[in-house]
Amino acid sequence: MEFSYMDSFKTFISCLLLLLCTNLWSQSGIQTQSDLGIEELIKDVFIKGSCRNVSNITSLGDENISIGQFIGGEGSININDGIILSTGNIELAHGPNLNNESTFSFDSISVDPDLRILSTSTLYDVTGIEFDFVPLNSRVTFKYVFASEEYCEFVGTAFNDVFGFFVSGPGINGNFENDAINVATLQGSNDDVSINTINHLLNEQFYVNNATNINSTGDCGITEAPAAPQLIAYDGYTVPLTASFQVIPCETYHIRLVIGDVGDDLLDSAVFLETNSFDLGEPISIRAEVPGTDGTVAYEDCVDGQFVFTRSAFSNINEELIIDYSISSESEASNGIDFTEIPMRVTIPAGEPTFTLPINIINDNIIEGPESIKLELMYDCDCIDPVLSELTINEASELSMGIENILVCVDQAFNLSPVLEGGVPPYSILWDTGEESDTLIATISSSRNYQLTVTDFCGNTIIGESQVGIQDIPIASLIGDFNFCDIQEIGIPITLEGSPPWDIEYSIDGVEQDPIENIFTNPFFIDTPTVGWYEILTFSDANCTGNIEGSANVESTFSVEVDFKPPTCFNSSDGSIELTHVEAVAPFTIEWSVPSGNDLLLDNLPEGNYTLQIIDADGCIYKQNYDLIALSDNSIECTNIFIPNVFSPNGDGINDVFTIFLDSNSEVENVLSLQVYNRWGNLVYEQNNFVPDNGRSGWQGDYRGEPLNADVFVYKLIVSYRDGTNQLLSGDVSLLR
Repeated sequence: MEFSYMDSFKTFISCLLLLLCTNLWSQSGIQTQSDLGIEELIKDVFIKGSCRNVSNITSLGDENISIGQFIGGEGSININDGIILSTGNIELAHGPNLNNESTFSFDSISVDPDLRILSTSTLYDVTGIEFDFVPLNSRVTFKYVFASEEYCEFVGTAFNDVFGFFVSGPGINGNFENDAINVATLQGSNDDVSINTINHLLNEQFYVNNATNINSTGDCGITEAPAAPQLIAYDGYTVPLTASFQVIPCETYHIRLVIGDVGDDLLDSAVFLETNSFDLGEPISIRAEVPGTDGTVAYEDCVDGQFVFTRSAFSNINEELIIDYSISSESEASNGIDFTEIPMRVTIPAGEPTFTLPINIINDNIIEGPESIKLELMYDCDCIDPVLSELTINEASELSMGIENILVCVDQAFNLSPVLEGGVPPYSILWDTGEESDTLIATISSSRNYQLTVTDFCGNTIIGESQVGIQDIPIASLIGDFNFCDIQEIGIPITLEGSPPWDIEYSIDGVEQDPIENIFTNPFFIDTPTVGWYEILTFSDANCTGNIEGSANVESTFSVEVDFKPPTCFNSSDGSIELTHVEAVAPFTIEWSVPSGNDLLLDNLPEGNYTLQIIDADGCIYKQNYDLIALSDNSIECTNIFIPNVFSPNGDGINDVFTIFLDSNSEVENVLSLQVYNRWGNLVYEQNNFVPDNGRSGWQGDYRGEPLNADVFVYKLIVSYRDGTNQLLSGDVSLLR
């Protein structure tokens, strides 16, 4: 396939947008790291369940090289992150796939009691993890992908790298060590997953080709393009597969996850295990309910309760499930006395996810207060606390109601809501208007009474009444012209009528201000006023929306004019603020928030906020904040840094190195990080914590010691300035050959 210049440009722009707008780590294909220990990899990465009940975790092989964590697999193997086990170096899993025969050899013949049964020849470079685990349910599952460089050239040969997941324990009787079985098998068959059982010729629906060498794929008869050559280095891999096996809950089992080279120590293979996919299961759940209510309180001579037992997600729904439970010693209600006697065993029928145990309450006509029924499920697993659910038995208290008498204004909407106590919720409400809502919304033109009938869940009824009267529409008045200095201490007065509390909304010169609510003083004063035209926008008292009268104008005895000069750059200090005109009652003083040798001029200013305060002879105060914002922000021009956009590492001594140049006025103290990425987002060069030497050192256009072809690359640069601030810069550079 040929690519035009426009194709290359589009690809570069797409990559640049990805770098700037997404998480680079997750977008650049398979990435690996080996800084987590074996315990963390299993307990924190691999295991899923109510508790991490695993122990005796050990590893095979070199855990610093062949075992680790991976992320970024979603675009290739359809498993985003998890654990990787490799017969070589896990770093060779990184894309792009530039070599059909990637190999890292430990130069060691290996012996493994389980893999030797699967292998056709001598084992090399065996890697793995094994541990004990205690399942909570009858089935354990996890997800994985097998990948290899032996695809597709060595399909059907003796060079058939092997792996297996070998499980042993109670109820398991297999052909491997300690009667273990291999659970890495093809779905729907007992065939072990391997290069010879999943490939481009056999079970191809489970196989993904990723070989980039046309000769090798052509020899195999493969014509389709590789699936994700930029994201993963292996020549072939399986689709995500699921290992699944039966166990006995709360018994201890052992699993060995191992992989090895066969026949020689060449051409690496790997197994990817998905994060949190080793599912140890969840316990049975139990919950208390009272039908028809949202609570867990049942009432004598009113409503009974029930307990609902629910299977876990991995319980076999096609089999009945027998559950033994007990009444906790903490229960206050007695079986057979406060409620009809219940058995200590229930059965969830086959095909059903739940079983409901009814609790029939006995009315003993004795006022005893709340009594609890606590059912408890016990497990043999040490890591699971008893599962407890509580139902409460109580006597229904007398239903009572409170409802206010209120005043309203003619034709203004109002709300009526009762306050209900006692009885048994939920309540049903009926107003004499025919409405059944908790809150009545109405308008009236004359006084009247409203009646409502409330019935609780048990059928108890109570009737209440509210008297709704008429009041005059309240008025808020704001009138007058004010001098700013005269009202600085007391504020602008507003006269309020009606019933408190009052709420007002107002504006200054047409700009709406924060509302003022719950006012109880009259007159009310707007604090800390500023110069301008004041208007009340809305006004209400405790009952009605009120009317508004007047407005107010606030003038100042001060007249101040200012000339601004912003800094030229975000990191420069050449800005200024100059007072070109000041009029106030003399004598007056001028104060700035920063020291100044000239009251009328602040110069040599960087970006920032500056405060001016003037106090006149009458003690009146003028205060104003000014923001200085640089003309240029986050630009390379402001850094006194030169970063070339092209270089040619051809050894002629001219522009051979991609590096950073500083002029004599630069405030850069150190370069914290310089990173260069190719068009697919892969990191090809990195240099940290250095002072630029103006061309004597830098990137020479290579990757892992090999020269790269001419192309466009993206760089990210983090510089540290002498004032302690940091800045991120980015751009692109062309490599010419």
